[in-house]
Amino acid sequence: MSATPQVQSDDRPTGRKDPPAAQAHSRTAAIIALALIVSAALAIRLLYLHQIQTIPFFHDLVSDAQAYNEWAAKIAGGDWWGDTTFYQAPLYPYFLAAIKVCLGDSLVTVRVVQALLGSLACGLIGLAGWLFLSRRAGLWAAGLLALYPPAIFFDGLIQKTSLGQFLGCALLALIAWTQRRSHPARLLAVGAVLGLLCLARENAIALTPVLAVWAWFCGDAWRRSARARNLLLMLAGVAVILVPVGLRNLRVGGQFALTTFQMGPNFYIGNNPDATGRYQPLVKGHETPEFERRDATMLAEAAEGRTLTPRKVSAFWLGRSWDFIRHRPLDWLMLLGRKWLLVWNFYEIPDSESFYVYSNWSWMLGFLTSLMDLGRFQVGLHFGVLVPLAAGGLVLSWKQRRELWVLYVLLLVWAAAVAVFYVFARYRYPLVPLCVLFAGAAISYVIDRLRQLRWQGPLVAWTVAVAAGALANLPINPRAQLDAVSWGNLGSALARQGQYAAAAGFFERAVQGAPGSPEMHYNLGVAYTYLGRFAEAADHLEFSVQVAPMMSEAHYQLGVARELLGDHESAVRHYRRTLQLAPEDPDARAAVDRLTGENAEAPQP
Repeated sequence: MSATPQVQSDDRPTGRKDPPAAQAHSRTAAIIALALIVSAALAIRLLYLHQIQTIPFFHDLVSDAQAYNEWAAKIAGGDWWGDTTFYQAPLYPYFLAAIKVCLGDSLVTVRVVQALLGSLACGLIGLAGWLFLSRRAGLWAAGLLALYPPAIFFDGLIQKTSLGQFLGCALLALIAWTQRRSHPARLLAVGAVLGLLCLARENAIALTPVLAVWAWFCGDAWRRSARARNLLLMLAGVAVILVPVGLRNLRVGGQFALTTFQMGPNFYIGNNPDATGRYQPLVKGHETPEFERRDATMLAEAAEGRTLTPRKVSAFWLGRSWDFIRHRPLDWLMLLGRKWLLVWNFYEIPDSESFYVYSNWSWMLGFLTSLMDLGRFQVGLHFGVLVPLAAGGLVLSWKQRRELWVLYVLLLVWAAAVAVFYVFARYRYPLVPLCVLFAGAAISYVIDRLRQLRWQGPLVAWTVAVAAGALANLPINPRAQLDAVSWGNLGSALARQGQYAAAAGFFERAVQGAPGSPEMHYNLGVAYTYLGRFAEAADHLEFSVQVAPMMSEAHYQLGVARELLGDHESAVRHYRRTLQLAPEDPDARAAVDRLTGENAEAPQP
């Protein structure tokens, strides 16, 4: 019984070689199998799109999806240059704009294109597994990604996640291909794809040092000059993509940045005395993108007492975080450990749209996630199953570490790049391709053992897999509270359509899941106001302003509810508080003028 057995490759030289005709037939069969997996992946994703077309989010976008779509519309309309430095990753809006220009302004078209990209990503990860490990491991990796429910979910969102995943899988396939036989064009391509990935996911820039070391040792170059050439070629590929973005930021904002200027606020959100490891807005109740840049700038400038450039705003928040780390290092280390556990946890921490809420519209997602329900643990294709499989595969492939070391380091660096900020399901999603590679190796090994009727396995691999599974499935996330964000967003989508009664139902469910959220109470209060339930509306809005006193829109809506109840004194007080927080609010100004003058016409919600 070997502690670290090697995953047997079925397409590399062994002691006994098959005849050339047999080898060619085997390769052809593997290529056909990979093509069938890609086709099946596309069919599954199209079926999923059909199942979710009745969810309000399908046509009525919220949060980041809405912001990206509006940005893309400006680009498609001719404003491709922009007039401010990039705060959010820019590649996805330009990708959306290209679809709008070439294929028409349809969200369905975007989702279908992303389904195609997601399917091709399965083929790319299969190719990477084939080249790094073995054909069978590659096919299993491709099949896992094709059926992996969060992958299906993310490919259907108007989000950068799908594009980023395609680029990540392409990067892994290029690395494997170049490692087999280095070539200048391939090294340039690795760098270029890495640069594109940085423009889709800013923290991918952390992979640059890893791939710089990999490029140095890539291939059979042994002279220092040849290794330096490899390194420069890879870095040149990165520079070709990122330097023009930096020059563009310099042109429009006077400051050079290869990607965006949001590192400081994001780092602070994940590293401050009140951080939980998950997203929390800088201002309570301001969880949507429209507030992110404004709040970060406003708070930083108020603290500094002067106007700040985007770089200085970022530096301000970085400084606040370093103050916390320097003065409370043990608390920070405990927070970092908690975030590390969140990175590997089975639960898909939602952003504005929850995987679990979408499962209510797609029976396929629910079925694939929980093929078997064993009480508190569900056996299916979810992260809590993928992690132990990957851990076992990593141990089983350890003897190939000279070829696979880059995968080990990429996995570690990607996880660290997420944990050092804060954790969302879509932020940790780039770990999935790396995990399915090792999971494919584990499944291939187990099947080989079963075929040989050898039931015993390597003790170290199984021990590591069981330990990883236990840690990955710890119930450490408040699921009801986190899913409440998506229920609230569903209500907001219906409210924009004028369906206030239906919206109130979702808002009520959101308040039940997150009773301490000022935004959830605010949304429910506004819905109740439209339904004529003014007293109940005032109660929920009162809660919002008590928990989030800086939430100007809650003060305004509370003023509306109080005015409609006939309490004009209280209404004026909240309207004036709105003007203190948002001096340019025309509705609040008009309300104060109305109630303090002769015009006593009742307001509209």
